[in-house]
Amino acid sequence: MSFTLLPFIAIGLFLLGLVFRKSGFAAFGWVVFAGYSSFVTHGCFVNGDYFYTVVNLVFLVLSLLLAFLMVTATENDELFFSITRIAFITAALYFPFAEIPALRESLIHITAKITATVLNILNPGSVYMNTPLSYIYSTYTSCEVEIILACTAIESIVLFAGIIFGVNAPMKRKLKAFCVSVPVIYALNIFRNVFVITAYFEQWFASPYWIRLFHGLVRSTQEQSFDIAHNVLARMGSMVILIIIAYAVFMILPEVLDLLDDLFRVIRKKIRM
Repeated sequence: MSFTLLPFIAIGLFLLGLVFRKSGFAAFGWVVFAGYSSFVTHGCFVNGDYFYTVVNLVFLVLSLLLAFLMVTATENDELFFSITRIAFITAALYFPFAEIPALRESLIHITAKITATVLNILNPGSVYMNTPLSYIYSTYTSCEVEIILACTAIESIVLFAGIIFGVNAPMKRKLKAFCVSVPVIYALNIFRNVFVITAYFEQWFASPYWIRLFHGLVRSTQEQSFDIAHNVLARMGSMVILIIIAYAVFMILPEVLDLLDDLFRVIRKKIRM
């Protein structure tokens, strides 16, 4: 069985647990999701992406912890079902795009098209798109950039959607929290793409060859500009923006903070036992 089927199995188990109010189904779903996370964590580590290695490792540990708590806890069933509901909504929104090629390519193409349009609005005729549809090419140089799934901000979008619609709160406040998060994240991500691509094409952060040689970074000036723009500045900026958006969501939906507080209280209680 391909490990890419694991998240869909977990989604099914989450749904069974929520519909029939059976913690055993939900706990097994968390174990299956941990199994999927172990494959992804290994893949990220092998590819040298240590940031996402840590992120997926956290998900792995959290999944196993939640499975353990659901099986052993004698109270706070509603707490764990709420967390499982958040996971179900998030996973059901994300994995069809992550694992079904037609959906993934459609989302990537839409994002690439919007990004290219904004680039040409800011600098008319600067870029164009051609086959394959996920590539954006510079009109003036030989540079090209591939838009991938991570460039769509789908991970952050579905996480906020899951949290917002998974907690117990009035729908009016949920919709308000949705409006200040999901559309804002997608719009800002387009400008993040624009910034990274422009910095790459125009070599904004290029250093002279002797400086790159001194630091052991004998790469093209385009590569250096891309690394600084994408892996440093854009990543740091995204984290700051997501923290601000999360703060706004928590102010609108304090139930999310109550949920986290209850979870930490259960974990502390288990540690003391």
